[in-house]
Formats: sequence, C-alpha cells, structure tokens
Amino acid sequence: MQHYYAIAERCPGGGWFLTFPGGAGDSYAENAEQIVAQAQGWLATAEDAGELPPAIEEGAALPTDLSGFDQPAIVVVIPFDLAVSKAAA
Repeated sequence: MQHYYAIAERCPGGGWFLTFPGGAGDSYAENAEQIVAQAQGWLATAEDAGELPPAIEEGAALPTDLSGFDQPAIVVVIPFDLAVSKAAA
C-alpha cells in the first residue's frame, strides 16, 4: 500500500475540489465522506495512464503552506493499493 496526498478545498456551492501534488491533476467530491473514494478513483485512472504523482513513501513532501489555496483547505492522505502490487501478491 502506498500513500498519496491531495489538497481538499471547500467549494463555495458545496463539495470539495481535490488537487494532487505538482499539478498532477484534480478531482471533485460531493461531500467530505467521498473525498478518499474520489481521490482513489483519480489515482487508479492516473495509474492506468502511467502518470501517478510521487507517493509519500517515495519522498513526496506534505505541503506546509496552504496559503495559495481557497480556504478552508486541508491536506488529505490517501491510501492506495497499486495494481502492480496486487498482481504480484
């Protein structure tokens, strides 16, 4: 299992906008309960395309300055099983 992060920003009209590190991509969750599932779906799509951002285990540093994001913004750690790991198991 690898761990990735996303920045979740509360949208004015409701929901959460999810941004992945280094401009890797973004996604949207209708409510806070869906953030992890939506992020995992985005990661699966990125993995299929061979475009996963770096995992925390690979040295991706969690951001400490969220001033460039709309507030409230939070850092969410996303657990994700790589398909390659599943195939090898």
